[in-house]
Amino acid sequence: MCGIFGLIGKEPVAARLIAGAGRMQNRGHRSTKVVTFDGRIFHSHGGLSPAMVLFADYDTRLLQGNSGIVHTRYATSGKTTREALERNIQPVFSDHPGMATCNNGDLVNLYSQTQALKARGFSFQTEVDAMVIQDTLIEHLVQLKALSAKRPGEFAKRMWKALELVHQDLIGAYSVLCLMENGLLAFRDPRGIRPLCMAERRDDEGNVVEVGMASESSVFNYFGDYHHINEIKPGEAVWVDREWLNPVHKQITTEQEAFCFFEYVYFARPDSVLKDRRVEVVRGALGGVLAEECADLADRIDVVCGLPGTSVSAGQEFALRLNKPYRNAIIKVDNRRSFQESSDEKRKLAIDEKFIFVRDFIDGSRIAIIDDSNVRGTTARKIVQRLRDLGAKEVHMLYYSPPIIGPCFYGIDTPDETKLIAFGRTLEQIRDLMHCTTVRYISHEGLFRGIGVPSDQLCAACITRQYPTDTAEITLRSKGRRLERQASGEE
Repeated sequence: MCGIFGLIGKEPVAARLIAGAGRMQNRGHRSTKVVTFDGRIFHSHGGLSPAMVLFADYDTRLLQGNSGIVHTRYATSGKTTREALERNIQPVFSDHPGMATCNNGDLVNLYSQTQALKARGFSFQTEVDAMVIQDTLIEHLVQLKALSAKRPGEFAKRMWKALELVHQDLIGAYSVLCLMENGLLAFRDPRGIRPLCMAERRDDEGNVVEVGMASESSVFNYFGDYHHINEIKPGEAVWVDREWLNPVHKQITTEQEAFCFFEYVYFARPDSVLKDRRVEVVRGALGGVLAEECADLADRIDVVCGLPGTSVSAGQEFALRLNKPYRNAIIKVDNRRSFQESSDEKRKLAIDEKFIFVRDFIDGSRIAIIDDSNVRGTTARKIVQRLRDLGAKEVHMLYYSPPIIGPCFYGIDTPDETKLIAFGRTLEQIRDLMHCTTVRYISHEGLFRGIGVPSDQLCAACITRQYPTDTAEITLRSKGRRLERQASGEE
């Protein structure tokens, strides 16, 4: 799960790319890198820091050019040693043809496709999916002689065919930006598992000044001067020629959509719109559905608190529906997301540093904590213990997503099902493990009703174990990821 943002236009793009990267730290903060192109040379700057830290004293004039892309990383592949993290910073780059690529999502067939490319002469100095995607695309562009096409229309025609072959080769989730010498390319996997949208910025005469592509519409909301914000469709590609700035859309492949429901529940920023649904509105609706399904607990609850920052609106709606007081008993003081930390020890430390507890709303109360999800249980157990220590009489942990019982192989780092607290356990066993009074999860039907998107358009593999793509390599990849963690000293 990463953030990608690209711009191409008539003005320098570095400053906006950096600002946009800061807006995408919810999608990853392990590394940040910007690549720009000035018509002759590619320029880049990156490192193992969030954008606001990495570029604090950096002269953005060094990133010349009117086109560029930026990536913020949440590491789901590769080792997590410093050397490996530096090696795996995106965007990745190719000298011939000149191309920089960044990706959000994971390939299920990463291993086999890497081996196939190696057998055909490609070499790798990184483990990230973006390099495999880029090399696969380059191979087909070369085979189809797209790079030698004289006319822009002929280049685009051959590129569409190359992308069709890319879709045939790759299995999994990928929302991709490719910065080329002659333009900017964006494309999504055929099922649209990860989000990607685009927008335009125009001058006073209505002429296009800039075209942008981003993981979330929140990036464009931040600037306030982008218009025609639309999602790039599953299986669709968009090409913007650097001379014409006229976005050309092409539906490459059509398959049954499977957009990740967890984007609404946890990952996306609250002001983003995904499939015509505002994320914050969805979270409030899910809190209302959860209240309906937990109405039998009303007499046992004195106060309600939504765990910040994703669950506040859900908690407020829950309290409203059950006519209970809502209190900010837990306040978030750190912007880090403990879910993205690479080990249980780091996650526990992040939890200690990011929350403060207000005893006046806790001591002697029967408190209901509304939260988005309960994946590993690390956060939940620590919160329950703190609430008990501060005098809570009862602690009810209520979640507006169902139990996570299966690994995600599409960009969320839950590859080992044995680390999922709900895997193989009953509600009573989970409650005992968490030491809380009650644990409840929203139903599957309630989840889809609250999101307001038909269930057949969503990927819910982590709660159903029904995966939208071929999963032949899942077991192998899970084993590999466990070995990577062990090699890094994380297990």
